[in-house]
Amino acid sequence: MMTQREPIAPRAPIWKVWRWKFHWQVLLAVVVGAVIGLVWARLSVVLQGPDWRDSTITAIADYKLRVIKLIGDLFLAALKMVVVPLVVSSLALSVASLGGRAGFGKMAGISISYFLGSSLIAVLIGLTCVNVIRPGNSGGDEPLLNTERVAQLEADFQAERSKVQSSSGTASGSDLLGVFRHLVPSNPFQAASETNLLGLITIAVLIGLFTPKLASHHSQLMIDFIQAVHDLTMLITDAILKTAPIGVGCLMIATLAEQGSRLLAQDKADSLLLLLQSLGWFAAAVVFGLLLHVFVVLPTLLFIFGRVNPIKHYRAMLPAMLTAFSTSSSNATLPVTIECVEQNVGVSRRTASFVLPLGATVNMDGTALYECVAAMFVVQLFGIELSLADQFLVVMVALLTSVGVAGVPSASLVAIIIILQSLDKQLASRGVEVSLQGGLALILIFDRVLDMARTVVNIFSDSCATVIVARSMGEEGFYESSTGSEVAATIATESADEARGE
Repeated sequence: MMTQREPIAPRAPIWKVWRWKFHWQVLLAVVVGAVIGLVWARLSVVLQGPDWRDSTITAIADYKLRVIKLIGDLFLAALKMVVVPLVVSSLALSVASLGGRAGFGKMAGISISYFLGSSLIAVLIGLTCVNVIRPGNSGGDEPLLNTERVAQLEADFQAERSKVQSSSGTASGSDLLGVFRHLVPSNPFQAASETNLLGLITIAVLIGLFTPKLASHHSQLMIDFIQAVHDLTMLITDAILKTAPIGVGCLMIATLAEQGSRLLAQDKADSLLLLLQSLGWFAAAVVFGLLLHVFVVLPTLLFIFGRVNPIKHYRAMLPAMLTAFSTSSSNATLPVTIECVEQNVGVSRRTASFVLPLGATVNMDGTALYECVAAMFVVQLFGIELSLADQFLVVMVALLTSVGVAGVPSASLVAIIIILQSLDKQLASRGVEVSLQGGLALILIFDRVLDMARTVVNIFSDSCATVIVARSMGEEGFYESSTGSEVAATIATESADEARGE
């Protein structure tokens, strides 16, 4: 007897974008926002004239741009709002479920090994690209930067440096160990208010380690409370992510309109044309290195150690990658990254909650690559040739400083200062007196756009680390059709049961 086939539901019209899958909505927002932002930037330059009508139109456009930027900033602030409770609750639950077991040490060991290895590969890729392309070499006898030009750039750079330091809470760069000073916060509430992820990770790990050591009824009560905070935070995160297409689109419009008009308004005088060409080659070196890392190195690691199909992983992580591209913030993208890894990839909450918050602070592949290329580019602008020992110093300092860089836009500039200061001391010991920091001001022209690209690499590497760690811990069934909210809920229940000692 033949069974009657159920009728297939008609596909929604393509113009009903609100019925598209989430990642396609976000992708559309990125594309539309980029187009509008670039057109806006071009018009803002064209309309800068003496005619009063041009001034009026420009004033109206600036006001509308501020409104659009406000919407994007509100979305970004909402994502950052859930970072602190999400990191502390998820990491504490993960450590509590593994506390006192060999699995905790194994998971931590694999995670740290991956973070160091992938970051080192990224730095070496950056060093190779900048030495092959040599964007800072003019091809002439005179270096592109001299004392007069550096003096003109220094004021702009100091203003940007102060802004980045105040927003990131990163050490001033007077010494290399400054990036680790926030590892043990003296005030937990200050660490939360400043989104000091290194300090929050320490707090969460301590809570997770010692909660199971409490009396049974107190331990049960504490775990139930942390679980409730985590579940509530995830509900709020889901609500925030429903506005992601609007927020991401507004961020793209505001970013490209502001940065694009800045680039288009650059002086095209012959004295600066060569510098602008070098900046173009610098951006090309960074982008090529990032593409090589994200499309060759990371998929290879994912295939060999994670034993998964990298294409499926790209598809699963697309919403997080698009969010990272628009926000330029690893911290703000963390809630989206956790959701993608748990629901789309199918990694257990226990593993994702441990690896991803740690990776958002410690694992900065794109940032490490960028720091190396930027430092070498500035050195080349001054016409200085570095020895292998000097370049090894750049590699090591870039690797170490990338660990403590705050996950906010452009915070890596402070880390680059540390590298340049280390090189200043190294060169001074050989009788070469130069202040390399002034040349860093030129990088500000392309920094925000490149920041968007390297943030994507950072969060994608974190997701690869999570899959590799999960596979090493014996997890299976990634990217299966049943993988989703049901599997995530089941794994979460198992994690909670283990945390309670059931």
